[in-house]
Amino acid sequence: MQKFKDRILLGLTAGIISTVPTRILNRIENRSGLNDVKYNMMAANLFLQENEVATPAGRIVGAITNHINTGAVGILITYLLSSTGRDHAVLKGAVTGVFSWIAVFGLTSRILPVRAQKPLAPLLSFLDHTLFGSLCGLAVSKLGDDSLFPDSQRENKEKKLPIFANLKTSHK
Repeated sequence: MQKFKDRILLGLTAGIISTVPTRILNRIENRSGLNDVKYNMMAANLFLQENEVATPAGRIVGAITNHINTGAVGILITYLLSSTGRDHAVLKGAVTGVFSWIAVFGLTSRILPVRAQKPLAPLLSFLDHTLFGSLCGLAVSKLGDDSLFPDSQRENKEKKLPIFANLKTSHK
């Protein structure tokens, strides 16, 4: 299988792929009455009035915005793993997902008119974002070419940042 050698494309792809299970889970939570806010609705509220969110155009704006957000988090996770290595990729992704939960559900819910009324909604959103980050970390680690990640098995255990990997040190 051909692996991604471009960090941006890898992050976008991993983010969009990883959001599918999370969106399905959010839909199930919403339909079962446990959660009263959909992520696309929150995303659409960044650009539209509350009464325009449920329109076809509002749904499209919400989906585009949500995919841009998940792609951006995927890029962030890609660069995180590129600089720190693929070890514990799922945990690193989960932590990044939690930070995105704080930003999306915590901070933006204070300024947007769509807020959760159900007490379980923030906890379920936390779980959704943790799942998303975990899956994204896993996807980045599996879909990315080995050249994007630092080699943790170096015999001399010398750690170099990827941007300085080709520089040689001289001893005088």
